[in-house]
Amino acid sequence: MQARRRSTKLQKGVKNKRSGLEKAIYQVEEAIKKRKSDATSHKHTLEQLQKLLNETKDEDSSPSSQTPGLSSVNDPFSYDSRDMKPPTTLQHPEREHAGGSSDDQLAVEDVENPLQLLARASDLRITSPHVLENNISTPGSKINGSEHSAFLDVHQFFLPMKAHIDQGQGFDPIDIGLVTKEEARTLLAYFHQKLAHTRWGLDPKVHTMEFVRNRSSFLFTTLLAFTAVFLPETASLAKRLLIHRRYLAEQVIVKKFRSVEIVLAFMVSIPWMPPGQHATDDDTSLYLATALSIALDLSLDKVITPSSTFNADLIRQIPRGECLDASKALAMDGLEDVDANSAWGKRLLRRRERTWIALFVLERGVCLARGRSYCVPKTPLIQHCDYWPSSLESDLEDGPMVSMAALRRDLDDLFVNVRARCDSYRVIDVGLEVANQIERAIDEFFEKWLHTWTSVIGDFEHKTLPPYVEILVTHTRLSTYSMLLNHPSAPPEVKRSFRASAVSSALNVMRAAIQGESRLKSMPNNTVTMICFAASIALALSTPASGKRSNQNLAPSVRKLIQETAAVLERIGSTPSHRNGASVVYGRFLRVLVKQAPSLEALNAPAMASQRYAPPASQHNLATSPPLADGMRQFPSLESISGFGDPLPFSAMSYNEVNEAVTNLDFFTTPQLDIWNEESSFMWNDMMNLPDFNFP
Repeated sequence: MQARRRSTKLQKGVKNKRSGLEKAIYQVEEAIKKRKSDATSHKHTLEQLQKLLNETKDEDSSPSSQTPGLSSVNDPFSYDSRDMKPPTTLQHPEREHAGGSSDDQLAVEDVENPLQLLARASDLRITSPHVLENNISTPGSKINGSEHSAFLDVHQFFLPMKAHIDQGQGFDPIDIGLVTKEEARTLLAYFHQKLAHTRWGLDPKVHTMEFVRNRSSFLFTTLLAFTAVFLPETASLAKRLLIHRRYLAEQVIVKKFRSVEIVLAFMVSIPWMPPGQHATDDDTSLYLATALSIALDLSLDKVITPSSTFNADLIRQIPRGECLDASKALAMDGLEDVDANSAWGKRLLRRRERTWIALFVLERGVCLARGRSYCVPKTPLIQHCDYWPSSLESDLEDGPMVSMAALRRDLDDLFVNVRARCDSYRVIDVGLEVANQIERAIDEFFEKWLHTWTSVIGDFEHKTLPPYVEILVTHTRLSTYSMLLNHPSAPPEVKRSFRASAVSSALNVMRAAIQGESRLKSMPNNTVTMICFAASIALALSTPASGKRSNQNLAPSVRKLIQETAAVLERIGSTPSHRNGASVVYGRFLRVLVKQAPSLEALNAPAMASQRYAPPASQHNLATSPPLADGMRQFPSLESISGFGDPLPFSAMSYNEVNEAVTNLDFFTTPQLDIWNEESSFMWNDMMNLPDFNFP
């Protein structure tokens, strides 16, 4: 008996001396011994543990693996490149992390050792269903479960997030008879050819019918439904698919399906969402929030390493927490069998990064158009996205997408600099010089962007932008000027100077929409909102204050341009007849704005009162009619006041011609437009709440 006790103490002493990898191996061996007498249902688990143990022993005994093994024992802050896979890699061969440098040995990824996690998991009481039923005997245990319950399996609870594909009975539109394979293939091809330029994020070489159908019924139905909306002969098909799309969206939210393709489905749904009962009654905000949540769960914001786009020097500057191993990314998507170094694997990985960049562009655009604070952060992938389209796996639409990402990313810095210059204004400063400094900063910002990206996204020979991009860029400039008009510390000279700039930008937004109507058939709702914002700003700033007699030619010209813009929006939103586009409602809204705007004759009445008894020569010069019975004379016509005759044809002008026409008017040379905060301000001023870009 004493000899047995001494032997037991000796074994405990030896066990306590074990540490690091040796301790982990010992714990796995003990776990296997404990499970030898368990039920046969654990045979598969034991085989996996035994296989892992044998592989570890082989690697530990080989000369090439001795150094990493010793390093793991002696240095708790070092890691082995083979230990970067999560516990899910029990079922799949482990890939070594390529391209690691000696400096990487000092980094810690996930701050965990998979062998240690397996050793801890082996100590848990893994029971089969029939054992669980026998152990639960009390009513309380039946309600609350027990320590043997599968729902309390810590190992399963802390596994890395994996995609949850939205596939099931009644999901696939082809299987339930909503559309045939031939129709689906035709609709998807039309989307990639005609609609992809207004909804970035998809790669036609990846998102084929077979791939999309197998990965997400929600995305598959969404692409088919909104494509059918733009084809005249598919009215009934579009109605059926739209109803099914809404059903799938509800299922995705309720059942918490997650995948890259689901994020894309929400993003594709936003641009062409039909109007609700109210301007904020659509699901844009809900879809954006859901897409962002899923994207963060799946780590779409991370830079994939090793990267086929960014060079090694740039990757070393990015924190390890902002990077994701390529094999892990594929495992999260349920694509473990795909080689990350293959051409197909690189495209699948690139689709993750593309989805995040597209989500950033979409969310920033919605916030800029609707006056809301944004939520999608500027991650390192966004900060360095300028180089992203240069990859060999790049798609044709990657350049335009990244150009807008760069514009909206750098816009924050421009806003900060401009507002800081206004805040630092002193009484001794010359307001006109401050205005010129800010104007130069804004011009340099947009000129730099145009110089960098026009050759990528526009007509290089004529140096022109597509109408859709031109509207986005000009609206961004308009938002900058509008922010200055409302900034409390901006000098009066700055506000007065940028009224003309704001009107020019607003007119150019509408001009681009009218001239580019033929290329804007698939105009998204976000762009429609931008156009209406421009119309409201132009109408407000071009209307003279009561009693002022400056150049009256601008107001009727602006109102004519707004009416032309309203007609364009109504045509786009009602073509084809079953589209039910939101732009129809916005077009009608613009017509109401023009009708409710104050009459120019009423505004001019106080100024004209002094001319009641003007001498006959003045009567002749003003082209007025004979005196009325009460001694009052008729008001002169708008043509005689303006000096230009008919309203200016802004819709037929170029960008520079509009700017020149507005600049040459004396309408903005006097502080007569201080109507922004007056009680008589028009109702749309309150609706246009400019975005708060998270300034301190």
